[in-house]
Parts: sequence; C-alpha cells; structure tokens
Amino acid sequence: MKLRTTVQLSSAISTIQKKPPLKREDSFLKRFSTRQIPESQETLDTGEGEGDAADDKDSSGRRRRRPRRPQKPPKTVVNPDENFYYYWLMLLSGCVLYNLWTLIVRQSLPELQAVAPAAWLACDGFTDLVFFLDVAVQFRTGYLEQGLMVYNSKKLAGHYLKSKSFVLDLLALLPLDLLQVNLGSNPMLRFPRFLKIYRVYNYYYMVESRTVYPNLWRVLNLIHILLILAHWFGCFYYLLSEAEGFQGDWVYPYRPGEYATLTRKYLGSLYWSTLTLTTIGDLPTPETNAE
Repeated sequence: MKLRTTVQLSSAISTIQKKPPLKREDSFLKRFSTRQIPESQETLDTGEGEGDAADDKDSSGRRRRRPRRPQKPPKTVVNPDENFYYYWLMLLSGCVLYNLWTLIVRQSLPELQAVAPAAWLACDGFTDLVFFLDVAVQFRTGYLEQGLMVYNSKKLAGHYLKSKSFVLDLLALLPLDLLQVNLGSNPMLRFPRFLKIYRVYNYYYMVESRTVYPNLWRVLNLIHILLILAHWFGCFYYLLSEAEGFQGDWVYPYRPGEYATLTRKYLGSLYWSTLTLTTIGDLPTPETNAE
C-alpha cells in the first residue's frame, strides 16, 4: 500500500510539472493598461504590421504581435470635458441671456425697438442660428455609460432623441416670430427661446466646477438673478401703467418732458421695481385690482 501511494504521488507530480501554464487573455485589463506587454504574453491582433514580418519576429524566430493601441475618439464627437464644449456653452448662454434681457424691454418700450430694427433683427437671427447649431452639437456630444465615454454615433443620437432636451430644443425653435409680419412688431412672440435656459444652468455648474473662486461665482450669479428680476418687474410695471392709461398715483407718472423720454421711462420703472422688491419705498396704495 505504501509503494502504491508513492507511485501515485510521483505520477501526479510529474503530470503537473509537464502541464503547460494557463494563459488567459484579459481583454479588459489590456484595453486600459498603459504598460508594455511582455513578449511571452499573447495580445490581440490589430492587423497592423502584417506586411513587415521581419520586425515582428524575435531572435528565436517566433512570431510576435504588437500591443494594441488605444482607440482615439472621433474628431466629430464632442467631449463634454473639453474646452470646445465649455466655450460653446458660453456662447449659447450669452444668446439665451440676450433674449431674456431684451425681449421684454423691447415689448414694453416700442421706441427702443424702433431705434435700430435692422440691428435687432440681425441679433435675433444670430441667436436662432446658434440655437439651431446647438441641436447638431448635442447630437454629437458624448455621455458616460457605466463609467465609460460613449462615442458611437447611433447611441449618441438615440440618447439625445430620448431625452427631454430634444423636446425643449424643438419647442425653442418654433418660428412664432414670423407672425410679426401680420401682427406688427411684437418681440415677445419669441418667448419659446426662453426654454433654452436649461443650457445656462449647465454652463453655470461647469464654471462652478472649473473656477478657483466658486463662492465669488455664486455671488455674481445671485446678483444677476436679482437684477434680471428687477428688470422684468419694471417692464411689467410700465406695461400695466400703459394698460391703465397712466391714470392715478400708483402708475408711472407719464407726462410731457423728461418723463416721456425713453431713458426716463426705463429708469423710472426700474426704480419702482427696486423699491418694491426691497420693500424700502413709500409707494402709493394700488387702487384697482390689476394694480
């Protein structure tokens, strides 16, 4: 029995020693590894260097395959972490803020629209062009899937078409401003452009993550929100005063002279809006339901 056990153990040991070591090809590690792969390790065949067999053989004559090169993303795909996307959002945010600041004041003060109608038309057309190009940019913007950036064209298009951004972008490009041909000058018909404000939020968070002064950036953003609220409420105040026929103590004091100029109309309305928002003004009591 001892002899039989000794023979079995010796045969098992010799079998293990003769068995070649297992070589497992780990494609995940090879794909993301940056170190050089040893010659004895198998690599994936990329089809490179097939015509130059002498360079692919070592001293023993064995065929050696070159390591796989990392795949470069297509140049037409926009990486959301690169500078191009950052500057594009900056331009887009400027166009959105242009509509937010100018449309309401041009609607409430027609004199401002009449000062340079060709310039306003050119600016409106430029912003519409930027909004249209933004749709093409979002069709080619990469996104993360399970921690990896997706560059496949079909996946990028499908991801954008299924998102809420696509619906908002389509609604933002509604050509309602063409109704001005029959209705006359009404800049607020371009109000669907306000739906692009979600891109401004994207730019805000991107700047907040890049800047070394995030608190200063938040303060500036808060000041801007307060200013644009005062701007809108001042324009609403003048529109309401105009609807009331400028009758009463609560409405804008429209009378010949300085109060009839374009600058005084805007500054007077902005002054009323600022006093009302800060609750420090001793303003007259409203007399009608609309007021």
